[in-house]
Order: sequence, then C-alpha cells, then structure tokens
Amino acid sequence: MRNKKNGNKREIILHAARKLFAERGYEKTSVRQIVQLADTSMGNLYFHFPNKQSILKVICKDYVNVLRNQINDIHQLSMRPEVGFALDFRLGYITTLEHPRTSKFFAAAQNIPEIHTYSLENKKLRLKTFFGHLVNDEEIAYLAIAVQGIADGIFDQKRQGSLKEKSSVLSNTIIDFSLRLLGYSREQIRRALDEVDREIARRDIKVDKYFKS
Repeated sequence: MRNKKNGNKREIILHAARKLFAERGYEKTSVRQIVQLADTSMGNLYFHFPNKQSILKVICKDYVNVLRNQINDIHQLSMRPEVGFALDFRLGYITTLEHPRTSKFFAAAQNIPEIHTYSLENKKLRLKTFFGHLVNDEEIAYLAIAVQGIADGIFDQKRQGSLKEKSSVLSNTIIDFSLRLLGYSREQIRRALDEVDREIARRDIKVDKYFKS
C-alpha cells in the first residue's frame, strides 16, 4: 500500500510541476512552489526527484514518448512515405513550438543532454519508419543529426523570445530540406505539403490537442 501511495504522490508532484512550469515558466518556478501546490513536503519531493531539472526531464520524456507513439499512429495510416513523414513532422512542431504548455517544457529542456539525445533518437526513428526502404541506417543517422541541428537553432530562438515564424513555416522548411536530401523533387514536396494541409484541416488538428488517429 505504501508503494502505491508513493507512486500516487510522485504523479501529484509531476502534475503540480507541469501546471507551474506552464503558467510561470521553468526558471521562475521554485521547488518550494511545487511542494506547496502538490500539498507535500520537501523531503517527499526529494525522495522522488533529486532536483527540479529531474522533474522537467521526466515531463519532457513523457511528451517525447507521445510524439514517438504518434510516428507509429501516422505510419499506420498507410500514406505515401513523404506525406506521412511531413504530417508527423508538422504535428510534432505544432506540439513543441505552439502548444501553450508543451512548447515551454521543450524550450527549457533543449540543453539537457538526456532530452537532447532522446529527441535525436525520435528523429532517427521517424526517418527509419518512413524511409528505411530508401536509405541505410548510416544515412538516416547523418540526416537526423542535420535536422536536430536546425531544431536546436529554432528552440534557441524560442527560449530568447525572438521566434516570429509559425511552426507550419518552420516545419515546412525542414521537411523540404529533408525530402530534397532524400531525392524528392520540388513538385513532389509541394504536393506532400498540400496533402498535409488538407489532412490537418480535415481532422481539425489544432495546438490544443495531440494527433489522434
């Protein structure tokens, strides 16, 4: 019974931290504020988490897992590879750049090596899922690193508050870059992006909800 209570308390702490990070921002949220909202003690929080950054890591990994599951969900729709890839990438950027809660978490966590590595693995998985029949693992790894580098620059601007473009514009730029490296023509890429726009409109996908297949 005690283990179950401890597990519940851990989730309550995570819930409180998610709420405060979203409302106040990671930097402006103190451990004491999390403790107060979770109605627990400092000792109990430190029993579950060694520091504030470890809480952020858990929250971000949970969201990255949602994005990882999304890759498979979209692949199951049996779209053309370039369309499935573009749709998944666009939805990932909607979630990480425009979502009122998750965008703040990802912007704060980009400099955490563990989260950065986990994000890179997601990009490899996305490329392998949709284009594993076209390119080998080494090529996928290099392309994933290139895409991650662009994403890092975008999140740097997000943290600094200087990001002006919408996620659709930014994601389209990276999609275009990735597909051209994979040998797609500009016309094929244009058609893929048009299909993504139609699919998002048809499913009424907005920043306040995750993709549902």
